[in-house]
Amino acid sequence: MYIDNILIKNFRNYSKAELFFTSGINFIIGPNATGKTNILEAISITSNIRSFRGVSDNKIIKWGENSYYCCSKVLNSDYTMFEVGCEIESSRLKKRASIDGNHIKSSSEFYGKLLTIILSPDDIYIIKGTPDIRRKYFDGLISKIDKIYFRCLNDFKKILSSRNSVLKKIRESKSNDYNELEVWDAVFAEKASIILEKRRKFLYTFNNYYNDIYLKISNYDDSPKIEYYSLIESFDEDNIKKELLNRRKRDIITCSTSIGPQRDDYLFLNINDINLKHYASQGQNRTASIALKIAEYNYIEGESGKRSVILIDDIFSELDKNRRENFVNIIMNKNQVIITMVNNSLINYNDFFNNKVFLVEQNGVIKEA
Repeated sequence: MYIDNILIKNFRNYSKAELFFTSGINFIIGPNATGKTNILEAISITSNIRSFRGVSDNKIIKWGENSYYCCSKVLNSDYTMFEVGCEIESSRLKKRASIDGNHIKSSSEFYGKLLTIILSPDDIYIIKGTPDIRRKYFDGLISKIDKIYFRCLNDFKKILSSRNSVLKKIRESKSNDYNELEVWDAVFAEKASIILEKRRKFLYTFNNYYNDIYLKISNYDDSPKIEYYSLIESFDEDNIKKELLNRRKRDIITCSTSIGPQRDDYLFLNINDINLKHYASQGQNRTASIALKIAEYNYIEGESGKRSVILIDDIFSELDKNRRENFVNIIMNKNQVIITMVNNSLINYNDFFNNKVFLVEQNGVIKEA
């Protein structure tokens, strides 16, 4: 599977742009603030409905317009056309998505059909940032190939919200009905047990992919791993219900649920079990974040047989020469790759078979080199 072309309208700084890619390595080169990353963002939206930058849709619409549209045409896939549009109507934002002309009603119908993996400078915050950033990343990764997990996670979020509402009512003395809390505890424990077991099973397999790629990029310097941290020792339903009961008074006081998948974390550790978040150098954290994304590609292909499109947003300048060369050797054997760069002297295009180069100018004009 690869993206043949991307069409965008009223998207960020582009009134209209269309790029036709090769199935191999594609380079998008230009100065900063010319709109290179916007191309990758449009692709990510046609893959995941939302931007990888984590911004709202009204910030993506070109200034002075009231809508945007992006469409990816895909070849060698079960699906051909991925379209996402957003329009402001009567001060309200309306978003529409379709696959091959069929309107998509929920994200579960869309997600996982056009697989993309994006590497960006912000990936380092998966390692250094807060637990919710790591949970969000791994939830997205697991959901790409496990639809049961995706649906269970969505159900769990609704259950968590309902349980917290009941806790608040009890706290404010608007209700003394603990029977309702018992009901939510039961369904919470059921969904939490499934999520936790799937996370543990995933990580057992994923660590092999992650460790392998990290060692190749770093010239076999260190041997990292990822561990799952949870306040719950046993992931079976009965134990989770018991833990909820033990923490009930505390939860009522805070009006929040103090244990469960929404509280857990993924720890990135080195060979001495030291958390990279606290003690690793910038170079080690950068290597770990890049290895994480390439491991994601390998995991998806290894476990599902599906190949993702790799999107790389200007990360080469942050790697030393040896690690940059090791990384290039790894991606040369992957599926389609689309790379943005400022400094084109860091890469020799002749090293890549089946490559294509796009030049982005200050006014947003894109030309093929």
